[in-house]
Amino acid sequence: MKNKIAKYSLFVIDVAIVVFAFLFVAKIRTGTRVIIANYWRSLIPFTLIWIGSGIWGLKYTLRTVANGGEMVKRVLKCDVVAATFVFGLMYIFRQFHYSRGIVLGTMLGTVAIELFVFVGVFYALRFHKENQAFASTRLVTRSKALEESQSPKFFLDSSNAVPAISHESYSPPYSLCGPEDSILMPLWQKYLSGDQALFDFLNDYLDLTRFCKSQTLVLNSETYFNIQNEPEASRQIFINLHRVNDLRRFNYYLIRVNELLQDGGVFICHGQTISQRRNELLQRYTPYLGIFIYGWDFIFKRVFPKLPILQGWYFAMTKGRARALSETEMLGRFYFCGFDLIHKREIDGLMHFILKKSREPRTDPNPTYGPFIRLKRLGKDGRVIYVKKFRTMHPYSEYLQEYVYHTNDLQEGGKFKDDFRVTSWGKVMRALWIDELPQFLNFFKGELALVGVRALSEHYFSLYPADMQELRLKVKPGLLPPFYADMPSTFDEIVESERRYILSKMEKPFRTDWRYFWKGVWNILVKRARSK
Repeated sequence: MKNKIAKYSLFVIDVAIVVFAFLFVAKIRTGTRVIIANYWRSLIPFTLIWIGSGIWGLKYTLRTVANGGEMVKRVLKCDVVAATFVFGLMYIFRQFHYSRGIVLGTMLGTVAIELFVFVGVFYALRFHKENQAFASTRLVTRSKALEESQSPKFFLDSSNAVPAISHESYSPPYSLCGPEDSILMPLWQKYLSGDQALFDFLNDYLDLTRFCKSQTLVLNSETYFNIQNEPEASRQIFINLHRVNDLRRFNYYLIRVNELLQDGGVFICHGQTISQRRNELLQRYTPYLGIFIYGWDFIFKRVFPKLPILQGWYFAMTKGRARALSETEMLGRFYFCGFDLIHKREIDGLMHFILKKSREPRTDPNPTYGPFIRLKRLGKDGRVIYVKKFRTMHPYSEYLQEYVYHTNDLQEGGKFKDDFRVTSWGKVMRALWIDELPQFLNFFKGELALVGVRALSEHYFSLYPADMQELRLKVKPGLLPPFYADMPSTFDEIVESERRYILSKMEKPFRTDWRYFWKGVWNILVKRARSK
């Protein structure tokens, strides 16, 4: 079924490409309107010939393509056949009166766009298929952990520094090893003899005397093969001295590490965060040139992997190596794959992590990664709706909810005092309400009103008193909740604010919404009201 959808989608896309190439050529030549008026009828048989050759040459059937090179050959073969047929009709049978410039320009434009789009789609679909079982990427996130959460807004004044979870040394649930079997001396004298700072870090936060060297694995490798055949639950501690940015299938690797560790076992690794990457580029190329190089680096390594087609090209060119990863995303992936953070420390421009195996990896196939998210909410009469938003947090942030609770204080109203999961551009989007714009899709579908109570997750809804639950289901949730009119501080005050709004709306619907709308707008624009 998916193969058929991809085939028909490419078919439609190719028609659009031919039409776009024709219009582009007409645009850059003089007499655009005349060209379109004279040649639009001839474009129909041209398009039919072009699409027909694609069907004949299986250009739209990606399941039979082995690699990107074969995709290129198939596209070129079909296009050469189509071009030969068109020029044959023009010059041998003189059936059409095409302009050579228009025809050649349309052909070249179509071929160039096809190669970019078709090869990108091929690699994107292959990447999705390879990663489907352990976290694939989509334009819209369908993560259950995210959909069922009630994520408030966070407006922060501090930097996005990720806090350490504790300052206590971790003692694993293993018997004390004898002096000859402990990993302490081999780490100091052999494996980490040239990295005293890393050894001191591990010795500060791990009781190394309880880890046996016979059950320790130390590698400096990005290759999955080196841990593939390790028996399950065979290691107490695993140290990889190669940075995680170069792991081709990051989650797949972490899941295997989880399997080879015993319960309570420790995984030690390091990686370069995007902040450290930025500092490195600025130092290497000077702040003036470095900022432009970092800008391109950000676009290619942070934006491309999250967008269709461009995602395919990114993974085809990089093989998933040298990734640009935020510290938050690294932590989110660790927690997703069953680890908890013991401690972290920056050493020589890289962030080092001490992680404990705490549980089995999650099976959610679609964590937060793309530009859009959807949240599962209760609508009128208890009907489930999915509210759309732009993503403003780092990827995999939804798996750090417990970590945030452990490392952050709460402000009045129950929101986090500091939430490092919000990106710098996410703060701007939230401050300008850009992240809320996709909710207008829910508004036009009739799932949300302009003014109404906040759409709640099932869990958050269950915290309300029974009478308020009944009241809430009688009205439609809204884009602008009564919170902005009343500005309550506590949960009980929020409940009473919504109660007053609903009872008033049931008596005078239009008048109530009119009053709450303008009062809310005034508080937002003048008093800078923000959601809690």
